[in-house]
Amino acid sequence: MSGFSLRGRRPHMFQVPASVPGTIVRLALVAVTVAAAFTVIPLPMWRGIAILAAVASVLVPRTMVGWVAAAGVPIGLFVTEPSPTRTALAVLFVHAIHVLAGIGLTISLRSQVALRALLPSARRFAVIQLIAQPIAFGGSVLVAGAAGTAIAWLAPLGAVMLLAGVMFALRALRRADAGGAT
Repeated sequence: MSGFSLRGRRPHMFQVPASVPGTIVRLALVAVTVAAAFTVIPLPMWRGIAILAAVASVLVPRTMVGWVAAAGVPIGLFVTEPSPTRTALAVLFVHAIHVLAGIGLTISLRSQVALRALLPSARRFAVIQLIAQPIAFGGSVLVAGAAGTAIAWLAPLGAVMLLAGVMFALRALRRADAGGAT
C-alpha cells in the first residue's frame, strides 16, 4: 500500500471562463417551446403536448421528445389562416427547438458549458435562419395570395428540389469518402 492519501488535499477543479450551467441550456428549450406554444399554436391540447414534451426532454433527453415539441409548432400553421408573421415565427421556433434539443443531448444537467463552445451552433443557427426566413416569407406570401390549385405546383417542385438536394449531398459524401480513402 502506498503512502498516498487524499486527506487534507483539495479536489482539483476545472474553471471555465464565461460559462453557463447545463441546466440553463436545457431550460432554454422549455422557454422557447412555451413561447412557440403561446404565439403559434392556437389549440390548447397541442400547446400542452409541446410543453410537456419539452419538459420531458429536459429531464430525460435520450427520449428525444424534444422533437415532438418541435413537431407541435407547425400544427398551429395548419389550423389557422396563412400569415407571413406566424410562418416566420414557426420557422424560427422549430429551428431553435431543434438546436436546443440537440445540444441538450450532449450535456448533463450538472455540467458547465463554455459560451465559446456554443458559438458554432449559434453561427449555424443564424446562417440557416438567414436562408430559411426569406424562403418561408416568399412561400407564405404565395400561399396567402393564391387559393387552392393556383399554388398546387409548389408541392411537386418542392419534392424535386428536396430530391436534388439529397442527391447532391450524397454525391458530395461519396467524393469525400473516395478522397479520404487514398
